[in-house]
Amino acid sequence: MSYRVCRKFTSSTFEVEGQLCKVFLEPMHEYRPGFYAWNVGFAVGKSTRQLNDWYWRRKNRRVRSLRHQMTGRNGIKAIRRGFEEVLRLRWCIEPGDVMVIDCTSGDPDRQFRAFSRWYRHHPEWIIDYERREFYWHRPPYADDPARKMFDIRGIIPSDPLANTAGENYFAAFRVERPAGDNALSNEQITDLLNLVLTSG
Repeated sequence: MSYRVCRKFTSSTFEVEGQLCKVFLEPMHEYRPGFYAWNVGFAVGKSTRQLNDWYWRRKNRRVRSLRHQMTGRNGIKAIRRGFEEVLRLRWCIEPGDVMVIDCTSGDPDRQFRAFSRWYRHHPEWIIDYERREFYWHRPPYADDPARKMFDIRGIIPSDPLANTAGENYFAAFRVERPAGDNALSNEQITDLLNLVLTSG
């Protein structure tokens, strides 16, 4: 029996000073064999129904009233809390998958500037300035050499809000020998030593 990874739509609803906020996380497509890109949506509104209608692009009055707002009445506080929720939800995706945040609000320039403020604390995010998009790959990356030698098991770090740059990269997963493989070959040991030397 083969193990099949189930990737499903996820969301999180919370309040910021009486206003309802919601983060959406939806698998979009396979960006390379076995690895998926996830769309991230964030909205501030009056009701869960309004927020859901906005994300699923319904054509009604609830959506029209929300379309030109970005932060509701709370300004940057709502965006900061939303970004923290994205940092928590990112551990729901499989190792090697990528999250995509695109700036498509009523004021995309302002939204892009707001999210860019956190880049200095999270340098592992990739920014596409032309398309106004942010990308985060869950470690280990899809092309990490460790995938050729080991089975990968994703874990949630002790601080889920911390960045995954530098040494923090290795805190997000564990490696295990493939089932039935009791010993490493000399070539695998050499490859492992090279990985340690280059990462250290």
